[in-house]
Parts: sequence; structure tokens; C-alpha cells
Amino acid sequence: MKKFDNEFYVTGAKVGKQAPRFEMEAVLPEGQGTDRFGSVNLDDLLDDNKWVVLYFYPLDFTFVCPTEIQRFNELNAAFEEKGAKVIAASTDSVFAHLAWQETGPLGRLDHIHASDNNHTVSEAYGILDEEKGVAWRGTFIIAPNGILKAAHVNHGEGGRNVDEVLRTLEVFQNEVAGKMVPCGWKPGSGFVDPETTEE
Repeated sequence: MKKFDNEFYVTGAKVGKQAPRFEMEAVLPEGQGTDRFGSVNLDDLLDDNKWVVLYFYPLDFTFVCPTEIQRFNELNAAFEEKGAKVIAASTDSVFAHLAWQETGPLGRLDHIHASDNNHTVSEAYGILDEEKGVAWRGTFIIAPNGILKAAHVNHGEGGRNVDEVLRTLEVFQNEVAGKMVPCGWKPGSGFVDPETTEE
């Protein structure tokens, strides 16, 4: 039998287990200029019974990243309506984040814009490119009990489908509520009835 020289990476982020806890510096939605500097703590959000959608992107002042971030921002109210806090994160500093929002095409964000400048969070979530010092496009949905319900990672420049992230949030909110969500489920459609489903 052929042997493979695989590389294995150990990460604290396991779907179905407690999500790695974090606290990061962040540019917050409220305030003006550097008064917007603050922090975001996962435990604080969970204590408030929030779902958390944590998404990483590689770098500020790039080209694919703002298309994703702006779409998350457009849907932020919809996430909020579902009891979810959206957190954008990269390994750039809060100063770079603020400059990108205020002087670049990104624009001001209505959701939290966090800095994993010391790489500890992206490393814990298993998406850190150690050679480049950047995080790949990882998206993580965390339930109010701290369980990591979904994780998806894109390598390289392939952008993600933000609308699908919102749909996936609703899938797992229904699943946690005890509903059996079928393949291809869309908001407003029905659920699986186990009594009428054939084996």
C-alpha cells in the first residue's frame, strides 16, 4: 500500500466543538476617527446570546476583499435581525482598517472590523498562511452556546458567496430549534417530517 507524505495541521477550531475564544482590537461601527477603536470579545457576545459570524480575509487595500466585505455590510441588518453579530477580521492593524474605511473605496462599515495583528486568532482557526502572515478567506458560524456550527475556507483569490453565509446561518438556527432542514433549503420553504420520510 502506498504511503503519503501528508502534512497535518492542528487547530483549535473543530465543527461541533467549542469555538476558540478570542479578544481582538477592532474598529467599531459607532463614533468618529480613532474614537471608533475598541475591542471585540467572543465570550461577551455569547453572554448576550448572540450568534457570531466571524469571517477572515487576506489583506486591506486589495481588490476581491472589498467586494465580499461590502456585501457583508449590505446584509448586516439581515444578520442583526437573526440575532447575529458579524465580525470581519484580517491580520492588518486597526489603523489600516480605519484608513481603508475612511480613505479607500471600502467605505464605512456597520459591522465590527477586527485586527488579528498578532495572528493568534487566525492560527487558532486554522487559516493562517505563516509564510505570508495573512489569513485565508475563512467563514465561521458560532452558536450562542459557543459551538462552532459551520466552517468554510477559500484559498487564494476566490471570493465567497455572502448570501449563502446568511442562508447557512438560518439553516443552523432552524437545526438548533429542532427542525430537520433538507438539502437546498431556502428561507420560507418547509422542513423534513421524519414521520413521512422513507429510509
